Amino acid sequence: MVRSDQADILFSRGELDEALRILTEEELPVYERLGDVRELAVTQGKIAQILHSQGQAKEAYELHMARLQPMRILGSMDDIAHIQYCLAKIEAEEDRFEQARERLGEAWSLYLNLGRPDMIGFTGLLLGKVLSKQGEPAQGVQILRQAEAAFLRIGWEAEAGQCRALAEQIGGDVESAGIR
Repeated sequence: MVRSDQADILFSRGELDEALRILTEEELPVYERLGDVRELAVTQGKIAQILHSQGQAKEAYELHMARLQPMRILGSMDDIAHIQYCLAKIEAEEDRFEQARERLGEAWSLYLNLGRPDMIGFTGLLLGKVLSKQGEPAQGVQILRQAEAAFLRIGWEAEAGQCRALAEQIGGDVESAGIR
């Protein structure tokens, strides 16, 4: 657990190679030997986050996929929602909007049920973008407004402002195209 905390600190400082080494060479083998499915999946998520930030999206995606089923078996709704969000983020970056939309829909529903305003905000921000890209700007604006409200509930003004600006941009595009 101490090494995990150290890896988290190294990651936050941008020392990704050392954080990755600790996670893969020291932490992951311990959870594998113990058979701790949840901690193994959590550690895989940390590794995937590092890999994604290093531009290794395919490897990150595969790790997230590997940890999704164990979390479903454990019934960890928060973890399932987070994994779906992470997968959708990669899919959206690769212009695979239909897949991203499906995953974001599940994450959105789970976060709404869990009452997580931080992740309602982040998921809604991405979902609003994806809906807009898929030709559903009115629905995208609606989701962005909900995400903005979630961020405002926790005092995250900058993030709320991102949602507001994007909603206004998409809304303006909708009006100028005569779609509303």
